[in-house]
Amino acid sequence: MGLKDTQKGLQYLRRKFSRKVGKAINDYNMVEGNELIAIGVSGGKDSLALTDILANRLKHAKEKYKLAAIHVSFKEVPYKIDVNYIKAFCKERNVEFYHKTLSKPELLEESDKPVCFLCSWNRRKVLLEAANEFGAKKLALGHHMDDAIETLLMNMAFQGAICSMPASLEIFKGKIKIIRPMAYLKNSEIEEYAAIQQFRKLVKECPFQDSTKRNEVRKLVNKLENLYPNARHNLFNSMKNIQEEYLP
Repeated sequence: MGLKDTQKGLQYLRRKFSRKVGKAINDYNMVEGNELIAIGVSGGKDSLALTDILANRLKHAKEKYKLAAIHVSFKEVPYKIDVNYIKAFCKERNVEFYHKTLSKPELLEESDKPVCFLCSWNRRKVLLEAANEFGAKKLALGHHMDDAIETLLMNMAFQGAICSMPASLEIFKGKIKIIRPMAYLKNSEIEEYAAIQQFRKLVKECPFQDSTKRNEVRKLVNKLENLYPNARHNLFNSMKNIQEEYLP
């Protein structure tokens, strides 16, 4: 692909991203003017794409806001991130960057909870604490449509509950709101965007990422989509179309 084709492809993807992110933001009233939004930046493609699109959207958005990226790393989790790359990535987009390095030995100890769950739960806790410390009323996370679908099916199959990842969720009695501006984007769209943007990948992938229930559910969703092309969108839309009168 030539340079001109790459630039055109990026412009098209950025417009498509902006439309879908903008629709999610408007549908769920995610952003207000004159506020600080904290972004949880892991260094993966999703959080980099979220940072990039929120920073670019700010150039033309009616509601002006400030962005602060927070990266949390635990010494015990066996993967590696190029923190300098993330810092430079944020600086290039005029996003403040904060890095918190913590030690939590119990993450890898024997537990009835999966390592990925414990890692994610603890990171979320630190992100919320940091957002509150910086005065941010919103914490933006890079979850997308596929994350929501997989979480829905996992909770139904393993917890016996119908719940997922809300696009917007107030917690701590409304003191802070978790927002997911990429809720309308599929994983494949973000992969394409990350590839054409040439986002740098992790230095060392997490060894637990392919041994989780989520990975198995992801394969199931792909199989369903092969059988029924609209399955992915229908599963996502079903969460907004709950017909209680037809439930036990």
